[in-house]
Amino acid sequence: MDTPLEVQIGKYLLAHRWTLAVAESCTGGLIGHRITNVPGSSAYYLGSVTAYAYEAKVQLLGVSWATLERYGAVSGETVLAMARGIRSALNADVGLSVSGIAGPGGGMKNKPVGLTWFGISAPDYENTWRFIWHGDRIANKNQSAEKALELLVEFLMERQMETIEVTARFDKDGLITPLEVVKDGVHYRVESTGRRWQGKSGEHILVMIVGNRVMHLLFNFGERKWYFVGGNTQAIT
Repeated sequence: MDTPLEVQIGKYLLAHRWTLAVAESCTGGLIGHRITNVPGSSAYYLGSVTAYAYEAKVQLLGVSWATLERYGAVSGETVLAMARGIRSALNADVGLSVSGIAGPGGGMKNKPVGLTWFGISAPDYENTWRFIWHGDRIANKNQSAEKALELLVEFLMERQMETIEVTARFDKDGLITPLEVVKDGVHYRVESTGRRWQGKSGEHILVMIVGNRVMHLLFNFGERKWYFVGGNTQAIT
C-alpha cells in the first residue's frame, strides 16, 4: 500500500529539518487535519490559518486589499501572497496555501465552480498551480486537500534528489527500462521494475536492485538526466 501523503511530508520535512505552515481557504482546515493525523507532526508542523473571508486574508496573512480587488481571492497572486504570509507569520521554512470555489454557487464565466489555486513559498522557491474540479462541494474540498498535499510532497521530494548514472533501455513506444544504477561508485544491477508514474519533473520509476533494495529513480525528459530520490531507498524483508 502506498505511503500516505501526510506521512511522506513528515518524513521529508524531518530530513530537511524544515518547518511547515499552511494557509487554507476553501478546504476549511482539511489540510491541517490530515497533517496532524500523523503522530509526532508537532516536530515540523507549526500550524495553519483558515482565512475564509477577505478580511481574514488581509488581517491574518497580510494579503493586500489591492491584490484581492484586482485578482480576486481565487487567483495565483492571492495564493502566493497567502503562502508568503503564513510563512512569515509563523516563521516557517515552507508555506503552503489554497483558495478555490468549492461550489455549488460562487462560480463565474472566467472562474467556474471547482477552480482552485495552490501556492508554495520557501526561501529559494515560489510557485503556484491552477486546477479545476468537477465534483460536489465536499468532493471538491477533499480533492483540493489531496492535491495540496501532493504538490507539497513533489516539492519536498525534489529538494532531496541527486543526479545519478543509470543505464537504461528506451523503447520506441516510450517505455523506459533501467538496467543498471551507479551510486557512490557502486554498480547495482536492476532485478525488476515496479510502480511508475508521471510527475511534473519527469517519469518516476521504482526499481529493485541486488540486495533486495528498492530505489526510487526519476528521469527528467527535458534535461535527459536521471535522479535518485533520496530517502526512498529501503530494504525488503
